[in-house]
Amino acid sequence: MKCIQTLRRRPGTSVRALFLLLAAALLTASGAVTPAALASGPLRIGDTPPRVSLADLGGHPFRIPDDVRGKVVILHFWAGGCSSCREEMPAMESLFNRYSKKGLTILAVNVGQRKEAVRTFVAGMKVSYPVFLDLDTKAAHEYEVVGVPKTFILDRKGQIRYKIVGSASMESLNKLVNSLL
Repeated sequence: MKCIQTLRRRPGTSVRALFLLLAAALLTASGAVTPAALASGPLRIGDTPPRVSLADLGGHPFRIPDDVRGKVVILHFWAGGCSSCREEMPAMESLFNRYSKKGLTILAVNVGQRKEAVRTFVAGMKVSYPVFLDLDTKAAHEYEVVGVPKTFILDRKGQIRYKIVGSASMESLNKLVNSLL
């Protein structure tokens, strides 16, 4: 009876709880969120990011974050139709050229586009840092990317130190990267 009384005092509580459970079940069933992601909660500053394997434009496999331990990493999720992404990529190229010898690496993860379209876009941007394909968007789901751009900055231990939802200016990226180099 105590539960019923509590629900009476807080109208809508059972409806909200049912809605959250239903939403979690639907997201899990659709593959948008993995059961492990639901259990661990949202990615937070200080977390070790999810392990994902992606191929670069040449088809070479790469494991994130395992293959970049010991480096400061900008992990940038993007898409070709994103105007903010178009502005950020040259800024990241500048950072890459300036700080790669000091231990910075940039990993650009294209979300859901065909290899040919990505290759054409990247050639036009004159990007020299690694670009990866997330054709099935599994990596984006693991990293809770629901819109692009979304950027994570990892420290040399492989932990998330900064998370940027939306666009980032050259000045802010420079400041964040410098704080970790």
